[in-house]
Amino acid sequence: MPADQLSRARQAADRGGFDALITPLVEPAYRLAFAMLRQRMPAEDAVQEATLKAWNKFASFRNERGGFRAWFLTIVANECRSLQRGRWWSVLRFDEVRPPQESGEAAMTASDLRQTIARLSRSDRLLLYLFYWLDFPLEEVAAVAGLSTAAARARLYRAVGRLRLQFDPSKETST
Repeated sequence: MPADQLSRARQAADRGGFDALITPLVEPAYRLAFAMLRQRMPAEDAVQEATLKAWNKFASFRNERGGFRAWFLTIVANECRSLQRGRWWSVLRFDEVRPPQESGEAAMTASDLRQTIARLSRSDRLLLYLFYWLDFPLEEVAAVAGLSTAAARARLYRAVGRLRLQFDPSKETST
């Protein structure tokens, strides 16, 4: 088989292999990007750019520390961080003003939870989202966040504590 035909066959096989690996990860990647960027269009752009970068670097992928999913979602997270750094000038929006609730003990709604999580730092949101929403094992959370497993566990624990404190400051505990 001539060299150019072999090269084309290898590219076709790699493309099929890449498609098989990337297809189930597009939805979690979008959800991660949306959680980090909080806007639909930039999240879609981040996933598209991350997919292109993953395709370009697919030949250099080494199956280590969390596998392909962790590697790809790390690229997505880094792309989101790049987009956030690039849009420092964007307009800030204030939370809408809500009237006080009638009942003394109000139940937490999904909207309240999203708003509370949005007030946390980017790193806290990333850890909480990967672990609780995407159900990643702690090892993959650590790989995506660029941390050791022990550090990811500790930061996740502290992020949950900050989330509780943000939602209800009266429940501050002394630890």
